[in-house]
Amino acid sequence: MEHFIQMIGRNMFAIFGAMALGGAAFMVASRTAVHSVLGFLFAMLCIAGCFLSLEAEFLGMAQILVYAGGIVVLFLFVVMLVEMSKKKEKEVFQLQSRYAIVAVLLGAAAFLGVFRKVLFGAASPEALVLRPELAQGLNVASQNAQAVSRGLFADYLLPFEILSVILLVALVGAVVLAKTERV
Repeated sequence: MEHFIQMIGRNMFAIFGAMALGGAAFMVASRTAVHSVLGFLFAMLCIAGCFLSLEAEFLGMAQILVYAGGIVVLFLFVVMLVEMSKKKEKEVFQLQSRYAIVAVLLGAAAFLGVFRKVLFGAASPEALVLRPELAQGLNVASQNAQAVSRGLFADYLLPFEILSVILLVALVGAVVLAKTERV
């Protein structure tokens, strides 16, 4: 029975992965910025599905909250508030998608052909390795969210706070970009 569940998880991972690639391709190939943001949203939701199929609930929910919730809203604010009506800017935006599609295809082929085995070795036998004092009384395999939160807020609190400052700077940058010029 456990083998059957793992097989279904692998198939769901492949399905969500293919859908994420489709969303990313739509994002790059889209002619309007709003459609690109919607393609990005779809790709981020599919990546969350990949995390959930791997039984990484915390990462799946963080993907939905941070990227699908926060970053996409930030992108939509920028897209809606920054004026894209200038013809020159529209032409640049539409021309770059062709080059981006070629670059993504070449990068994916290089990654799958050459770099995959070099960059990624065998999978770790444990999902998350915590210090013994943090892992005390915790089954890492079945309590994934608790294990990640203990590691995040104990050993990685400073990088977590730095990330929140970076997101705040991005939000302030979006407001500055969206501000209309005063003449």
